[in-house]
Amino acid sequence: MKIDFEKKIEITKEDINNPIVLIGWPGIALVGKLAISSIKDSIGAELLYNIKYFDFPPKSFVEKGFLDIPTAKLYYKKRESGDIFILTGDYQPQTPAGVFDFSQKFCEKMKEITDNKIKMYISTGAMVSDKIIEKKVPDIYVCGTDKEIVNSFLEHENTLLMENGVIAGANGILPAWAGNNNFGPGICLLAETLPIQMINVDPKASKALVTLLKDYFKLDMDYSELDKQIKEMEEMLEKFNEQANYFPQGIPPKKEHEDSYFR
Repeated sequence: MKIDFEKKIEITKEDINNPIVLIGWPGIALVGKLAISSIKDSIGAELLYNIKYFDFPPKSFVEKGFLDIPTAKLYYKKRESGDIFILTGDYQPQTPAGVFDFSQKFCEKMKEITDNKIKMYISTGAMVSDKIIEKKVPDIYVCGTDKEIVNSFLEHENTLLMENGVIAGANGILPAWAGNNNFGPGICLLAETLPIQMINVDPKASKALVTLLKDYFKLDMDYSELDKQIKEMEEMLEKFNEQANYFPQGIPPKKEHEDSYFR
């Protein structure tokens, strides 16, 4: 499928230092996208490429009268401790062929612009819980193509090994593709989120991901916007709980082989 990488700034291959790629596509409760966008804003990453791809959905955006098409965006931040590339977008690719094709072409582009220096690809998303989450900080499930790196994430608080399951969509395929095709180890981080369909955004799950990545990569983070959204969400849930006894007495168990993550 046709893909167009529209360059916005210049970077030099020789100057790139121990880079990683953080990935946050839209998905359940926007958990991954909100987490990665929050990191992008806090570290001041610059737009490197605007990515147009023919498997994004045929939906145009209108903002203040301006008409635009859906894109993915790749940001870049140079750091002494290791450079960071950040991938996010308006939508994930829509078809199985598109997910695999985008993953291949994106990894090839990263290999080209970094001389194959990427240390790891880390995608973020949501794991729908089969129970009401009572912990203050949601658990994060970790899996990947490199056992040593997976274990290094598991040394941090509120992390668990994802032993079995299926991760649907680009958040699962892109790091798996990278790791299994010699583009760099792939890691997937899934934060527990509430099994409530009326919640469009779960900033508490996003903050759990941000906190883990902050500690792991020594990032400077500002949590003020996430904390504001968490407070708003908790107030909303409290009102529903009081007025309509919203939470069910029990959540139906997952069916065998049910996907752990849905885009």
